[in-house]
Amino acid sequence: MTIESFIDSLQVSKHTFDKESVKNLEDNLWVKNLWPLIYIISDDTLGEAYIGESTNAISRLQNHLANKQRSKLNKLHLITSNKFNKSAALDIESNLISYMAGDGKYLLQNGNSGLANHNYYQKDQY
Repeated sequence: MTIESFIDSLQVSKHTFDKESVKNLEDNLWVKNLWPLIYIISDDTLGEAYIGESTNAISRLQNHLANKQRSKLNKLHLITSNKFNKSAALDIESNLISYMAGDGKYLLQNGNSGLANHNYYQKDQY
């Protein structure tokens, strides 16, 4: 896999973060097939965000809607690719947490500063 083919495979979709929009994600190819994906939930007015990854996005996002802190956020970005695997998704999530924390635009609600770096098959290709 070349960096170009990986970048070309990435899809970023923007949604409102509310119960109806999350329910509508049941028709999303990556969501309904339990594919690893990364998501960013944010609110520009509050200046807060949360970054996560999941193979069961509906359940995870419903959990976030039930969370008092996260339910204040109003935008959802899904990052998907047919090249993702669970390890790659965890790694990308960790890097996004580090990058966005360093950028300072958002106060991250994540309780960590990115997961520990780990090795996995074909990591160099991601």
